Amino acid sequence: MKNFTAASIVKRILDSRPPQSKNLTRVTDSSKRRALAKDWNISGLPPGTRQSAKRAIENVIRKDKKYNPSRAEIGPDDMVLLLRDKRSSKVLDALYPERRQDGHWLRLKDRDRTVSDKEIDLRNFSFLENPKDTLKSIRELAEAEAKCLGAKIHFKDSYCLDVAPFMVLVECWKEMLPVFEGGEMDLPMQKVLASVGVGHALGISFAGISDFEDVWSFPLSRRRNAGSTLSKSPYVDVPTRDYATDRFCEAMDEWLGRPEIGLELSDNGRVQIMNLLGEVLENAERHSDGLRRDGSWSVSGFLARRQIGDDQRWTYRASIGILSIGDTFSESLDRAHPNQKENINKYVAEVRKRGAIQSDATLRTLAALQDTVTCVEEAEDGDRGGYGLMDMLDFVCGLGQTDQTHQLPQVTIISGSSCIRLKDAYNSGVAQTADFSPRVQWFNKENSAKVPPDVEYVFDLDAHLPGTVISIGFSLDPSFLSKVFESD
Repeated sequence: MKNFTAASIVKRILDSRPPQSKNLTRVTDSSKRRALAKDWNISGLPPGTRQSAKRAIENVIRKDKKYNPSRAEIGPDDMVLLLRDKRSSKVLDALYPERRQDGHWLRLKDRDRTVSDKEIDLRNFSFLENPKDTLKSIRELAEAEAKCLGAKIHFKDSYCLDVAPFMVLVECWKEMLPVFEGGEMDLPMQKVLASVGVGHALGISFAGISDFEDVWSFPLSRRRNAGSTLSKSPYVDVPTRDYATDRFCEAMDEWLGRPEIGLELSDNGRVQIMNLLGEVLENAERHSDGLRRDGSWSVSGFLARRQIGDDQRWTYRASIGILSIGDTFSESLDRAHPNQKENINKYVAEVRKRGAIQSDATLRTLAALQDTVTCVEEAEDGDRGGYGLMDMLDFVCGLGQTDQTHQLPQVTIISGSSCIRLKDAYNSGVAQTADFSPRVQWFNKENSAKVPPDVEYVFDLDAHLPGTVISIGFSLDPSFLSKVFESD
């Protein structure tokens, strides 16, 4: 992934200066002196010549001990890297807590030279299809960064199944030492990562790409909290949320404009989509950064034309990821209106009494998805908050309708160590009384807040993400969409 790696730098230094014990060095030097003195007949030389010959012998012995910069090819930047200390990282420290303990993260110069060929295989790398193992895989990368001199990452999936896990990698990549030195990645995945900007953010070059046919991107957009921007002109930049929503509308227009689909956004549709994504991103800013309401987020996505299923039917598969680092859903509810906190505590106590096995944090995360639930007190008082997630689910389910059961819309939400999978019969909220009553989804057949949620869809994870990631997957089915719009 880089032109140089930590392993190559350390190996060059060690190869240029082979380690020897002091005793071994003394024995070797003495043997050389005796051999050279005998060969040069030092004892038979005149006193003046004998002293010069001894100095010549010492020069021969010391020659190989001198540091030779051109031979080692180690520059100042390499030395800085070798001596670099651990960089603080919210993501890495949360996924691999041992990283913060003494002795678990080592400087490059202190690492075991033999641990430089670790192979990491990433299969089914998707929060949509495989949330537990995917988060554990990112933890494995964090552990390798802490200990290894070199490691290769092999992406075993033929296609990019989900953009969201790669966005998590982007969030912590610059805080890692460059110990990863390439690996396997199929061309379709290379195209996706290059087109959305993930490849650039990770510093990966894709030499095999000649075109971007069959891939249409919603490029990676990121918003940083105050004081952490990397922009060279932060005071003249377009506000990131407005920029991201504009780019999303442009992407949706391009996606719907495929010849097989032949649709486009109306002016009203464009406004609705901008408002929808804008509210989700604004919530990320407010909810992930405590009382300052100045959190960071990133958003990205792509549409890819693929042959999927037993019949190898061509389909358009979309993936959208939204990531915010900071407070989790459960943690943000600590700032909610007292009445709302009381209702959530009652929900947790009720389902716990009836056998719920999920953690309190996961049950609180589920409660946070429901309409009208918000951590902003003034929004609660004005009854104008807590609708963004359900609106997003309605949008995804409406746009992603298809008669192909294996391509139905689905959303995975990971917040902290909690995972909620919105799919199958539980892929959206349901208004239980009138059309405009709050939508709820409690993940049980009764859709009741008095029944524990299904553990197949609401569960705890083995690793912890310091924030929230929302992964969205759906298909644009040309035949189904054309029928729907013709009937309208």
